[in-house]
Amino acid sequence: MSRILESESDNDESGQSSLANSGSADVANVGRDNSSDANSNVIQRRLEQFSRRLSMLGLMSSQEIEEKDGEEQPDVIESQGLAPLRQEVPMTASLILNKLPKATNEALEKSQQASSKKSHQDKQLKVQIKFQPIGSIAQITPSVCKISATQPFALISTFLTRSLKVSQVYCYINNSFAPNPQQIVGDLWSQFKVDNELIVSYCGTVAFG
Repeated sequence: MSRILESESDNDESGQSSLANSGSADVANVGRDNSSDANSNVIQRRLEQFSRRLSMLGLMSSQEIEEKDGEEQPDVIESQGLAPLRQEVPMTASLILNKLPKATNEALEKSQQASSKKSHQDKQLKVQIKFQPIGSIAQITPSVCKISATQPFALISTFLTRSLKVSQVYCYINNSFAPNPQQIVGDLWSQFKVDNELIVSYCGTVAFG
């Protein structure tokens, strides 16, 4: 009987010791889990702080840099060496003219008609030229001629050389200045006419200046 009780007591003690050992192991495992969770939380917090600092400093991660480098940049067209193109556009092609009020369009048409009419009249207008020789050069006959107001003065020089059968003549307006060959006869006539005539002096050599 006493042996049975001793064996039972031994069994109880061994069971208690095994329970104690298993309980301590569980506690140790729980402690390790808690410590690992705490470490991961600390690392997470540090990562968050580091990310906030990066965002405050305006830095980019390596991935963002790679993505930005991979983006296609727009082509830049250089303007050096390129001349601007110019193209005259007629007034009838203007979009603004189509939107003008009716009264303005009518006034514009009248102005264009008057301008074309004046241009036609200028072409038909003839002015009187009076030739005066200087020096030993011959006098042309008749001494007064008419010429279209829209012609350049070079036509008068050509007329004189052909009429006088010489290679060159020097012309002057009112014995004062030599006109440019490209000047319009009508402009010279309107500014320097005398008794409704443009006085053109001519000679075979340089007379003035």
